[in-house]
Amino acid sequence: MKGNKILIIVLAFLVMVAVVFAAVFIVTGSMMEKREGGKAEKAKTVIIPASDKFQTNLKGTRSIISMNVYLEVVEDKKLIETIELRDPEARSRVLDILRDKTWEDVDGTVGKKSLEREILNCYRALYGQSSIISVYIDEIVTQ
Repeated sequence: MKGNKILIIVLAFLVMVAVVFAAVFIVTGSMMEKREGGKAEKAKTVIIPASDKFQTNLKGTRSIISMNVYLEVVEDKKLIETIELRDPEARSRVLDILRDKTWEDVDGTVGKKSLEREILNCYRALYGQSSIISVYIDEIVTQ
C-alpha cells in the first residue's frame, strides 16, 4: 500500500513537470514567432528625390537658398506614384517654408536640422505620418 502511494506521488510529480515544460515550450515558441513576425512586418524603405532642386529667395534679403531634398519613404509603389503626382503641391509648400526663413534660420547644422524637421512635417501632413520616415537635405547653398 505504501509503495502504491509513492508510485502515485512520483507519477503525479512527473506529470506536473511535463505540463510545466510543455507550457514553457509553448510560451517561448509563441514569443519567437512574434519576434520573427515583427522582423518580417518591418517595412522596407527607399530614398527618393522629393522634387527638382529647390531654389528661392530668403525672407527679407536678396539672399538665395538652393538645395536638393530626398525622402525616405515606406517602399510602396502606390505611395511613390502619389508622391510623384502631388509633387507640385508639395513643392509649393516647401517653397513657402523656405521663403519664410532668414539666412540665420538656415545657417549651420542646427539650422539645417530644423529645416529638415519642418519639411518632414510638411510631407507627413500630405502623405501620412507613417509613410514618410525621414527627410534629407543635400547640397544646401545660401548666397
